[in-house]
Amino acid sequence: MVLLVNTVNKTVNKPTKDNLEMVDRKRDKNFIRKGIRISEESVVVCDFLDFYAGYKGINKFEFYNNLFNYSLKKVSTDIGYSFRKSTAAKYGITRSFFLDKKTYNQLHKTYKKAQGLYKTLYNDYLSMGNFTELILYHYVVNNVEKKILDSDNTKVI
Repeated sequence: MVLLVNTVNKTVNKPTKDNLEMVDRKRDKNFIRKGIRISEESVVVCDFLDFYAGYKGINKFEFYNNLFNYSLKKVSTDIGYSFRKSTAAKYGITRSFFLDKKTYNQLHKTYKKAQGLYKTLYNDYLSMGNFTELILYHYVVNNVEKKILDSDNTKVI
């Protein structure tokens, strides 16, 4: 048993050849992975948005990049927008978003400004997860077709 464990550890931790060619990284080479901890409800929204991207025939990476671009512009131009995070402390689930470098930098820049503003207005900390939930909210409310969101249009087969 010890011999088997040593062989497996040697194979996994010190491979004789590089296995990177086994992973096809072409699809996301222009994107930066951003892991953000968001609430369970927002993860469900992301699952819906994954479906919606397929429904629209858009690559998921490009879809989320465009979503973040749209919402970041909306948040940064709408100074009078009031946002209040939930008072209940929630342990979120990590969700990864793939953003191009420009959107990634814009996310951090806008988040820092929003975090400072939130601290001044409410004397509270705004997490990246709370900010991401606001971004998702802006997109869904303003861009998802109303006929899809309307529950009266669903049919049971």
